[in-house]
Amino acid sequence: MNEPVRDRPFSMAWMFASVALYLGSELTIGTWLGPLVVGKYVSPMFHLQLQMMMHLGAFYLGGFLVGLLSPGVRLQEPAVAAFLSVVVVFMISFFMPTFFYPFSMGRMVIGGLIALVLALAGAYSGEKMMGNIAPDEPEAQQSARGRLRATLWSEEGTFAARRRDVMSRPE
Repeated sequence: MNEPVRDRPFSMAWMFASVALYLGSELTIGTWLGPLVVGKYVSPMFHLQLQMMMHLGAFYLGGFLVGLLSPGVRLQEPAVAAFLSVVVVFMISFFMPTFFYPFSMGRMVIGGLIALVLALAGAYSGEKMMGNIAPDEPEAQQSARGRLRATLWSEEGTFAARRRDVMSRPE
């Protein structure tokens, strides 16, 4: 029962959920940090640095949340979603007259790879915390987190029961 859940096929739903989690994570971080900075005398460079750290942190946190919430090992979906999120942001330069931020394929690829690695690291951390990825220490395999994962996602678990209820309802 506490065996790690095997990989599953690529899920477009979890990829789009990852994008939503990145947006929600960045908004949450911004809501928390914004009042600490607004109205303070800080340089414009500090604002850019803070925005960059919020953006990068959102990729890690969003990937981590996918690792916690997904019913199996989902490492590809958050990574692909992070790369596509960066591509969408860079697409803005095609539609807006930006002199200071012109489109560059190299910058887009590097930014996408940074986001991909951060989201992958976050997803790996979340999956490891939930016990979906075998822990390094054998005694940790029977951890409380592993039992929580089994409680939530096993055939008799909370989320599986809800899924069965929804699927069995007549329309």
